Amino acid sequence: MAPPTQREMIRRAILYQFQLRLLCIGAWRASLGDSDSESDDSDNNSSDSSDAAGNIHLTMLHTLQALLDTTAIIHRVTSTRYLTPRHNIIKMGQLELLTAFSQSPQDHERFVNMVRVSPYVFSSIVAMIENDPVFQNNSPNEQTPVDHQLAITLYRLGRFGNGGSIEDIARFAGVGHGSVPLFTNRCFDAIERLHPIFVRPLTRDEKEIEKSWIDRHLGFHGSWREGYIMYDGTIVPLSEKPTLNGQAYFTRKSNYGLNVQIGNVPSNLRIVDYSHGFTGSAHDASAFEYTAARKHPELLFEGDEHGFGDSAYALSEHMIPMFRSPAADLPENHLFCLTLSHLRVRSEHCMGALKGRWQSFKGLRQSIAKNRHHVRACRWITIGIILHNIVVELEGIPEHDPFILQGGGNDEQEDMAMGNDLVEGEAKRQCLVDEVNTFHRH
Repeated sequence: MAPPTQREMIRRAILYQFQLRLLCIGAWRASLGDSDSESDDSDNNSSDSSDAAGNIHLTMLHTLQALLDTTAIIHRVTSTRYLTPRHNIIKMGQLELLTAFSQSPQDHERFVNMVRVSPYVFSSIVAMIENDPVFQNNSPNEQTPVDHQLAITLYRLGRFGNGGSIEDIARFAGVGHGSVPLFTNRCFDAIERLHPIFVRPLTRDEKEIEKSWIDRHLGFHGSWREGYIMYDGTIVPLSEKPTLNGQAYFTRKSNYGLNVQIGNVPSNLRIVDYSHGFTGSAHDASAFEYTAARKHPELLFEGDEHGFGDSAYALSEHMIPMFRSPAADLPENHLFCLTLSHLRVRSEHCMGALKGRWQSFKGLRQSIAKNRHHVRACRWITIGIILHNIVVELEGIPEHDPFILQGGGNDEQEDMAMGNDLVEGEAKRQCLVDEVNTFHRH
């Protein structure tokens, strides 16, 4: 038989108290009845009254004992957190390997495989966030060291599928299951405060570096150099269908995900503009409307500066996309599209580096049942972008970075064009077409 619940214990205690009160009232009335009896019947009924009083007293004792027992059980339930002995989980983590792998350059690859960044970048991030208020408290119990919390967070960002489950990460790190999301949230808070430092518009000198890169790759100096940002959209898949407006997250690739717009520079893959929040069913052109390039172009562009995109984007003063068919089939336009493709491959490299390093973006393990869950999932993307730019700033990303290959191979299909071209961009794109055709004719 199952043990009684706390509610059942309270119900019994109240019942016993009520019964005890009734018995006390009965005993009191019986004593009054004995004193008011006639004298000639007192001798005959004395024996019966004594027996009745004895039975009442015995019942009262049993009821009182049951009440005391029940009260003791209730006290034990309310004062004891665990009714059964706790079993201490065996915790044998592997975080100590990070220290060992950081000692020798021959082992740095293993270090990177665990936390997705080099020992130098890792120690630099620790130095940036270790004094953040989120890691300070007034408790006599000190927090887990910041480097351990960061290692667990980066390990989690770099895994997807079963390897990204809280249970597997807790077992790897040798911590409790509740510590994994706790450490993640703390590190996210601290890293998010670095956003203004690492995700920002370029200075004029930095823009000139990008424009010179375009000149070298095209082989001529002209108006093409003004398009120093490459835009593209990608889908960050979710590991499960959201229960909140699930169909809105459904993509053309028959999965569920979030639409992310990325604007990066070609020379080092730094991300200077992005937007997220749209679901997987959203068109790239619609999501692009919420980038800084559309909302606040003055932050990114001066003069004739603009960005390049694929044919899904609408033509405008600050966005020059490829031609769509049938215009793309014209010889002069075909050369334009071919030249632009050679530049825009750096968008694919950026997506590959981002998803290859932070592989949780290949299958984000976030359940979306409320609006705040959607915001939480988007926050993962923000943190990944900040960390991506930290790597670019501290070490750079080589052209043949292995993470680019790890994140590639699952390119999204281009969205169908929405046909919202603006007249302001027609003259600018035609100038680029004429320029590249003139160069190749000579």
